Amino acid sequence: MSRKGVVQKEKRKRGRPPKKKQALEQAVPVQEIQTAQQPLPDQQPAGHHQVKNDAPETSYFILCNGKPVKNMIELADVMEEMEDQVFNHHVSPEKNDFAKWVNDIFKDAELAEKLAGVKDKKHMQLVLYKHITHKLW
Repeated sequence: MSRKGVVQKEKRKRGRPPKKKQALEQAVPVQEIQTAQQPLPDQQPAGHHQVKNDAPETSYFILCNGKPVKNMIELADVMEEMEDQVFNHHVSPEKNDFAKWVNDIFKDAELAEKLAGVKDKKHMQLVLYKHITHKLW
């Protein structure tokens, strides 16, 4: 048989379904597959609710210009249009009000620690979006 004939025969072999006896022995019960793919409704990934939920109304972050911020997503979004003087009022070498708010209200020490080291508006927005994406993904 020529080389071309051998290659074509091999391709056909790989494409064939397994024999029924072998397939039944190796099959996984349908119930196992379904339960593995569907997470229980009350078992959200850790931190998932923190990202999407608003803070209690009494705990909104009120910027020095009077604009309220309700959650982490809104905080990341508002960084885009926030004036430098407003950002610098809340973030300085001595303090970081955003990190404190995230830690105190959302109990997200991981994000608060990351934000505490950020002194630039664009960088803070990036850190927030990365964290949000990671928690939602």
